[in-house]
Amino acid sequence: MARITSILDLEPSCLLFIFKLLSLEDQLHLARCCRLFRDAFLHLHRHHFQHVIDRDTNLRTLEDWHTFLWLCGARIRSLQSYFDDDHPLQLLPLISRHCYRLERISIHNATVARAQPYLLRMSSLRSVHVRNYKSTSKDLVRAIRIHLPQVTSLSLESFDRRELQEVRHFSELVELGLYDEVTTSEFALIVKNMRNLRTLQLGNAKRFLVSSNLRMLASNCRQLEKLSFQDCDADLLVLPQFSNLRYLQIYCPEELKTRFFKALARSQCSTQLEYLILHRKRWISEEQAQHISALRSLRWLVCKPRDDLCVRHLAELRHLECLSVQAAREIGEFQLSLLVANNEQLRYLNICYCLGITDAFILDTLGSLGRRAVHQPMELFAAATDIRHDIMERLPSEYPRKMLCLNFECSEGMTSGDHFYADEPEFDRQAV
Repeated sequence: MARITSILDLEPSCLLFIFKLLSLEDQLHLARCCRLFRDAFLHLHRHHFQHVIDRDTNLRTLEDWHTFLWLCGARIRSLQSYFDDDHPLQLLPLISRHCYRLERISIHNATVARAQPYLLRMSSLRSVHVRNYKSTSKDLVRAIRIHLPQVTSLSLESFDRRELQEVRHFSELVELGLYDEVTTSEFALIVKNMRNLRTLQLGNAKRFLVSSNLRMLASNCRQLEKLSFQDCDADLLVLPQFSNLRYLQIYCPEELKTRFFKALARSQCSTQLEYLILHRKRWISEEQAQHISALRSLRWLVCKPRDDLCVRHLAELRHLECLSVQAAREIGEFQLSLLVANNEQLRYLNICYCLGITDAFILDTLGSLGRRAVHQPMELFAAATDIRHDIMERLPSEYPRKMLCLNFECSEGMTSGDHFYADEPEFDRQAV
């Protein structure tokens, strides 16, 4: 007669093996049954769930979320909430109760009037991003200053000018994101005393980021490392005056491009700028590419070189990790292959809509990847190129196919640490 063994009598290693085969949902169902299963769950996930995105967690019931946050809430450090008021899972009450070590939160779609009471209970928060969905905020910015004294990173979206003026009292901010319009004088008042500011991200800054405010930032915010904005009327030749700038994401008008890149190349930025992202991917000329190639520390570069002569200059860079040249229709394969070979840390390359790229580039790239001194695979996005979709299956076994992840759809973005860029396709109808 077969021996019957209770699951409760299994060795811990066997129990863990069983748990690994189950979905998170089923693991939580077992964890609710008894302490033995709960301990197995906690041991299995002892290093997991420090960063949580609600819509990606695949938990379908409030009971599962309650169990999950009860067991794992203490280790969650960062949380992004996308559920709106109509979603059946309203998690903020549970988050405020169980995530007592939470340091970063992003609230994207919840009505602020409903979320505000729970948000203000999370006294451990250091970073807050809020989208004022349906414009229901009730003096949230002032309340954050009073109830969340540890906040040093604040990002606000869809707030009115009256409430944004309260930001001026956050003089110890390290990171600030403003995505709404204020006046020139209001912006100066908000940021002038933020001596510790390291990151400043703005939306459309055309109405308030004028040359005087840019010079004030360079003078007052000397620790600023990351600066991102779209349109503005300021003289961009002021930017090389930022002594610690490492990340720059801007739109540079056509008439300023050559002088701006030349000024960057001749400033301290030539040795310390690591991220350069150019909005509205206008063409980069050969002379402009030559100036960009002088920025020897670049790790990210997003631009649109006009032809192979431009790529030849960009190939002089040696530390690139992420490169996007999508929609550069006139570039060919030889210089681009040389660029890949010269940058052994390159792990992300976007060549979507580069119509002149064929299978030959894949062969050259695999050859370069196979010769790398350090094992660093590369992710390649090649939508709307002339590369055959079955090229990887056609290759002989001697090619290092595992070193290249080839995608024929558009990229969802590039990431490095706390930096993220969506890298969406941009087409300029005026470009020729």
